[in-house]
Amino acid sequence: MPTRNGDHVDEILGEWRRVYPSVDASPIGITGRVTRIALYTERSADDHLERYRLTPSGFEVLLALQASPSLQLSPTLLARAQRMSSAGITGLVDQLVALGLATRSREGHDRRRVQVSLTRRGSEMVVTAGGGWRQLQQRLVRSLGADSVRSLDRLLGRLVTAVDAGFNGSQNGTSHSMARIALHINTEAETVFSRFGVSHASFQVLASLYRAGPPYRRSPSRVARGLMLSGAGLTGRMDQLERLGLLKRDRDRHDRRAVVVELTPTGRRLVRAAFPVFVASHAQLLGQALEPEQQSALSALLRTVLQQFESAEPPGRA
Repeated sequence: MPTRNGDHVDEILGEWRRVYPSVDASPIGITGRVTRIALYTERSADDHLERYRLTPSGFEVLLALQASPSLQLSPTLLARAQRMSSAGITGLVDQLVALGLATRSREGHDRRRVQVSLTRRGSEMVVTAGGGWRQLQQRLVRSLGADSVRSLDRLLGRLVTAVDAGFNGSQNGTSHSMARIALHINTEAETVFSRFGVSHASFQVLASLYRAGPPYRRSPSRVARGLMLSGAGLTGRMDQLERLGLLKRDRDRHDRRAVVVELTPTGRRLVRAAFPVFVASHAQLLGQALEPEQQSALSALLRTVLQQFESAEPPGRA
């Protein structure tokens, strides 16, 4: 578990130093904290928006429409902004239209083209449901202080510009900047791990087992907690990895009712090959946006934020 002066990412970095000392894993000190904080804020957003029958993606579309001078955008622009497929954005707009928050209309000069517009009810919903994001921003100010939040926003702004030049971090706020950076990190990770025949989500399971050290074994509950997964969510990943021969499940020798998960030799070889490539991609991302001292400052600020989220986490929640 995280130490009193550290967070979960510090624990992960310590494990990598112990089991794979030849690789400098420090770049994931920043990227790991960004993605983990994004998971916490996404979970909070889910809980908050659920009462309005909205998803975070749906609310993002409402925000994009609200930010447009005409309160309308084409489905193509919305899909590009949300990094979604045409089918994905169509389904999302369908939901918003059904809720009376948006409408579709044909353009007057080109009937083949469609515009999505924000309704008056949609504008009101941005204000009402947006209270959750404002609460998250206030939470950051309470944990860091206003000056440190401004410093965090400046550093995140440099990083988010490197991954998405069209994203306005100052307009959308700290949590949205981290969410956009996390989306890029996860997308790039999929590209990296596809070379090794696994998904990013699957590699996270393998990495957790590898970090345990010889014999590279952990309980499923320990893996799930570290990845902020439910037991059901982890089971699906493990089923696939077991079919690929990368891990195996067995009964605990000390408690036959319990199950342990262990990396196979093939799984260990995959982690040793893929992890340096993964870290190098993160180092490249950070290096093109931030100087070393800026990376250190950002890591320290993110650690404070993550500690605040972790300390508020209800016991036993994955």
